[in-house]
Amino acid sequence: MNSRICVGIIGGKGAMGRWFEHFFTQSGHKVLISDLQTMFTPKLLARICDIVIISVPLDIAPEIAKAIGPRMSGNQLLTDICSLKEDILNAMMNHTKAEVVGTHPLFGPFVESFHGQNMVICPGRGERWLSWLKDEFEKSGANIISTDAATHDRNMAIFQGLTHILSVSIGRMFQKINMRPAEAISQSTPVFRVHTDLVGRLFAQDLGLYERLIGQNKYVGEVLNIFLSALNESRENLLSGEIGKSSEYLEQIRSFLGDFCQKGLEESNEFLNIFYSKMKGSA
Repeated sequence: MNSRICVGIIGGKGAMGRWFEHFFTQSGHKVLISDLQTMFTPKLLARICDIVIISVPLDIAPEIAKAIGPRMSGNQLLTDICSLKEDILNAMMNHTKAEVVGTHPLFGPFVESFHGQNMVICPGRGERWLSWLKDEFEKSGANIISTDAATHDRNMAIFQGLTHILSVSIGRMFQKINMRPAEAISQSTPVFRVHTDLVGRLFAQDLGLYERLIGQNKYVGEVLNIFLSALNESRENLLSGEIGKSSEYLEQIRSFLGDFCQKGLEESNEFLNIFYSKMKGSA
């Protein structure tokens, strides 16, 4: 395999497309992009590139795979960076003879490098390009998590779907009680300040992305039902007014979490100390 690879990125003008264009260019590879008003089309990239990366919204990614897949050979790699994996991986597997790998970078375009970031890889077909991708990501400092597409999507129902629903709901709560974020922040604890910042972070970005991450993951409804059940249990136990009932409930959860409680305390203290320092510096 040549050390300098030709990488084609469909959707290369998007934020994550540009991030990977920069990454592969810095790694010494040739990168071509296809997007609106570019000289390269997706079908052309499929013919001339060693690797073709699909970096488009979830709802159109499978159609792109169906359109370009038949134009690729077994010597090439068709991959993607979509946030959900089952549909796109099936589309890639069923419509090309090329090797196939599904990937999901668990970070946004604001990070500077792969160092310390998590990268999910869902093997599809072939070993040669799978090994090459892992090596490229790992030597840049990424943490590789290998899993199947269904397990990935179930996990994302919690890590993304439920998390984003919570942020949306906190924002909606502010709206319903007519509390502006500035008012909440002026009286909040540091932890709630972080929660409020995350609400602002979500609504400052592409709302269509969050709509798709929540609405197109078929496992989110199941996870949300479990969470609502847990929320009801917490309300019953913590608002019961019965002496000892709340403590027993909390102890059961702490026992399940085990050693992570102390680790979580230490890591969150580190984060909050950095947060305090930045707040003082901007004052």
